[in-house]
Amino acid sequence: IPVSLNGSRRVRDNASIEDGDSCTDNSLLDVYANRQEYDNSQSIMDMNFVQFATTYKVVNNKLTKLPENVVPRIFPTYSPNPKGPNFGLYCKYQLLRYKPYNTTQNNAWGDQEPTDEILINHWLEFLQTPYAQTHVPDWLDKLQTVIQSQQEPEDEPCEEQGNTREEWMNLEQTPESTHDWHQDRARYSEQQIQEMPTWIKTKKEDHIIHERYEVVDINSFSEMQELAYNIVNTYINSASSDEEPLCLIVIGVAGTGKSYLINAIRNLLQAKCAVTAATGKAAFNIRGKKDLTGLSLCRLQENLNGVEYIIIDEYSMLGQVTFGWVDKRCKQATGCYNKVLGGKSLILFGDPGQLPPVADKPLYHAKPSSDVGEQGYQTYRMFDKAVKLTVNQRVQGMNSEQVRFRDLLLRLRKGESTVDDWKLLLTRQPSAITNLSEFEDATRLFYSNEQVANYNHDQLSKLAQPVAHINARHSSAIAKKIASEDMSGLEPVVFLAKGAKVMLTMNLWSSVGLCNGATGTVIDFIFESNHRPPDLPVGVIVQFDNYRGPSFDDTQPSCVPICPITVSSQSGNGFHERQQLPLRLAWALTIHKSQGLTPSKAWIDIGKSERTAGVSYVAISRVKTLSSCVIEPMTYERLTSLKSSANLQFRLEEENRLDRLAQSFYEVLNTLKGDCTWMFGTKSSICNKLFVPKEMDYYFKEMDFYFAIFAINSKNIDTPTPALKSLGLQLCYYYLLQQI
Repeated sequence: IPVSLNGSRRVRDNASIEDGDSCTDNSLLDVYANRQEYDNSQSIMDMNFVQFATTYKVVNNKLTKLPENVVPRIFPTYSPNPKGPNFGLYCKYQLLRYKPYNTTQNNAWGDQEPTDEILINHWLEFLQTPYAQTHVPDWLDKLQTVIQSQQEPEDEPCEEQGNTREEWMNLEQTPESTHDWHQDRARYSEQQIQEMPTWIKTKKEDHIIHERYEVVDINSFSEMQELAYNIVNTYINSASSDEEPLCLIVIGVAGTGKSYLINAIRNLLQAKCAVTAATGKAAFNIRGKKDLTGLSLCRLQENLNGVEYIIIDEYSMLGQVTFGWVDKRCKQATGCYNKVLGGKSLILFGDPGQLPPVADKPLYHAKPSSDVGEQGYQTYRMFDKAVKLTVNQRVQGMNSEQVRFRDLLLRLRKGESTVDDWKLLLTRQPSAITNLSEFEDATRLFYSNEQVANYNHDQLSKLAQPVAHINARHSSAIAKKIASEDMSGLEPVVFLAKGAKVMLTMNLWSSVGLCNGATGTVIDFIFESNHRPPDLPVGVIVQFDNYRGPSFDDTQPSCVPICPITVSSQSGNGFHERQQLPLRLAWALTIHKSQGLTPSKAWIDIGKSERTAGVSYVAISRVKTLSSCVIEPMTYERLTSLKSSANLQFRLEEENRLDRLAQSFYEVLNTLKGDCTWMFGTKSSICNKLFVPKEMDYYFKEMDFYFAIFAINSKNIDTPTPALKSLGLQLCYYYLLQQI
């Protein structure tokens, strides 16, 4: 049963105000505070609220025992982090749960005004009683936590564990600064400083984002872009309420115009369309939103209200579990559980040759590792339409250099690089480039975190600015040892300085550019008057690149206060928290972080091995031309090491399956002279439009209407030719093989 400690009550619909009746019923909290009116025995009076709520309810103004299977779900709950901003509220509600009190809630803390100091002190005092030792779960842990809250903050970063060195570990030898860290505070009013922790949240609620539609000339489409666009356009005009959703995959290597096509489809669908991506940075690049799964149900329903189509870019980074949750959440939002994705149409854009998902299996993996992963896999197998973009728009023009670069990329993604490819890449090594100074400000792409950390350390030193060592706050000793990837990217220690190039590590407001991977420059540090590094600041003012939201500072555009964020992780026997700035240095990026970016210049190091299939291809395909990058030298064996990757074969099999599906799709459309209407509608309407060979009648009855295309011809052709019949039989055979 849900029980509120905030004193909420049920409204009575039959109260007579004229007779002096209360318009609400007493809550369980009211009954407990005045329990002596029902039973003044010592055993009742000694009960704390949790015991009382588990044992009794009021029926006809009398206490009645509850069944043994009733468990109260008590709310609200607050973080037990002794250094967190809500620790006073945590102590308040712990007192209300476990300390017996009478008449009013204030009795639980000595009938005093409930300030944080009073609440914390009374919780500590209560925990030192024999009653608390007997009745409070995990009594010793709670006592140690509240004692920790009254200790001075620790200056020591958490100890290094094992052999894995994270970026902060490589930077921790940076000397501390004796700088006066309160100078920046004078530039802001006290009201501005007080608003910093909630500024982003407030602006998200108040700021209106005007949807912008990129100008796209559909007459400039390649043949395959036009095909994909026409499929969506036809579905819009022919779909009915009982129609199955459109499940379409658009594949293409980097630079084939996927983003351009997304903008065109967005213009076509407008408010009926939600655009997102597998990462926040990729979502921002296509002006989409990151999360359609982690929202509350009410917020999700609000976001999907009127939305009939969802576009997901960079789908290769989606894992089976994530995709399973996409299906689950769409069904929850619509209440339509008998259709895939709750009846929402979904269009996937991407390249299977790009980087796979982190800590999850690719969508095409035949052995899901969980029930949700199985749901994601089965949902993916429902995608029965595919279009492959083949014209590379990024490698512009057709001069010999660009043709060679295009062909090199196509071979690289399959692990088929030649000696000539290797020699061509070596022409871009630093020792062979005459204009190397022009690449000093280029984006640096490395494979490992250690390489990224070392380069960032060098650049931080070159700034000649005071360096702030900022230690995270932790709720427990265990929390200090948890890796940053298990804490949503929050580092145990962050090193910052004015002028430092930084990256946001969380999605704070993706639709305006505050997403995981967004980069900017540190402008100011704001500390409380009695704090300095290594304490957490109130906030750090960062001027973000490509940010299109309101600015915190009217004198400087694109400035945002980035404040500490608290994240919890389940480990061992409970939840553990870390509070830290969601920032890290960003002169250099890992190749994983670069997916979806197209920097004007890049300096690339692909590492000594292909530890993740596709990492070399992703790195080198970020740039539009070979002359716009510097590539650290590698051996020929390193360049071709992708060929020995265990995951490559599975990926190539999936690419071949999608290629066959796209080719079959294209050939049938050519046969029908570009008419897409056969794809949508009921089986009976299709029977009127299509000729089904007698020998395929059984399959047509057994399969969904779409699969009839594998054995059909246009009704406009009076006599189907043997060649067309053969095509239908072949396509049906391909499809049945895929299903088996």
